[in-house]
Amino acid sequence: MPTPFFADLVRELCQDGGTGPLTPTGAVPGHRRFAGAVPPDTAFHYAVAGIAHPDQWEVGEGRTDPLGRLVRESVSASSNGGARVDFSPGLKTIALTVGAAWFGAIDAIGSGLDADIAALGTAVAGKQPLSTTHGDAATGAAGDLVTVQRGSGWVNIPLSSIAFRDAAGVHTLGGRLGAQDGSAALPAIGFAADPDTGLSRPAADAIGLSTGGIERMRLTAAGYLGIGTATPGERLEVNGNILAGSGRSFLCVNENYGLGGRGGDGLELHCADGDRIRFGHRNGATFTQRWVMEASGVLRAATDNNLSLCTAAFRASVVFAATGTINTSDARAKAWRGAVTVAELRAARRISAELGFYQWQDAIAEKGVGGARFHFGVRAQAVWDIMADEGLVDARGATGMPGATPYAFLCWDGWTEEATGAARDRFGIRPDQLALFLIAAQEQRIAVLEAAA
Repeated sequence: MPTPFFADLVRELCQDGGTGPLTPTGAVPGHRRFAGAVPPDTAFHYAVAGIAHPDQWEVGEGRTDPLGRLVRESVSASSNGGARVDFSPGLKTIALTVGAAWFGAIDAIGSGLDADIAALGTAVAGKQPLSTTHGDAATGAAGDLVTVQRGSGWVNIPLSSIAFRDAAGVHTLGGRLGAQDGSAALPAIGFAADPDTGLSRPAADAIGLSTGGIERMRLTAAGYLGIGTATPGERLEVNGNILAGSGRSFLCVNENYGLGGRGGDGLELHCADGDRIRFGHRNGATFTQRWVMEASGVLRAATDNNLSLCTAAFRASVVFAATGTINTSDARAKAWRGAVTVAELRAARRISAELGFYQWQDAIAEKGVGGARFHFGVRAQAVWDIMADEGLVDARGATGMPGATPYAFLCWDGWTEEATGAARDRFGIRPDQLALFLIAAQEQRIAVLEAAA
């Protein structure tokens, strides 16, 4: 039986009639109002007594609604034979009280209490003995049983169905472990002496490995493993450097795949056909070969006559080789024009007069004037101007930029500097072709001198 709400000295006057809610209009002198003593929508015992109509009264259980009115939920006794009274309008009182029927029910409950206590003693006597009467055991065995309460009864379950420590000191679990998700700072599976190190579930179908409260590694739902990143986009992605230790340390990959960066223009080492290693870049699913290292150690371009080694903006300082370079000179690949013209001879003689020694300015800045070595050659702009003066190429413009030229030994390259976005350029020559050009002019001059002798 639920206990109704009780409060002392709650009684108000009322003028309403009918069988519905009754509105209190103020406390009877020496009493309190319902609004100040009784929470809304809380059940309590009420008593309504007619003053203008003393023959009308009602006792029951009700509550006050949010408007402060008495809502009569159930009637226990009344002047209408225990039914709800249709009150006549006029003065009456409403009081919070205790119903006689409720007191009677409480007495009935108390009268059976002794019998219930006696039955409880009998039931307890039939239960298992106190645990303090059992023998002690430091470990468990798979065949042990544990008694637990299930609902209103008791059942025995095998100890092997829960985690227990066996005779070898191993904590054994006979079923699946259902851990909470945890977090990087407090992994679900960790260590008592190091609670911020262990495994967690950072996302659906993912596993995170943390040390020191920071996630260091993640295996995603797609099967991608990230080290130093929580969003790997490949089977293995490492955010940082990989350092092989001393001894025989190898990093092996499937022969159809390689190592490199993600995204467009990422370098990739690709092993796809025996002992060759192919260097190139990957853009999405497309791998483009650039260079190939053969099994013999020869490094070659992946395609013939299509790639440059270094650029005008990024040059190699020195190239060491046991012999000189071999340039293609196959007649079958050439559309032959023939000997030099008179204007070209004049230009060659003038260029020969331009030959001289020089020091590189960056060498002077590094080693000083006395330490920088002398090189021998020409100034590319001077060669360009001589060729233009002879009408062989377009003259350089007011800004110093070159015009058009059909001669391959005259070179110019322009680019945009990556760091600053500034426009840069550099003049150059092909010394082997220029030297042959000057030799041809020298040979013509010698021939003229020998003919005149």
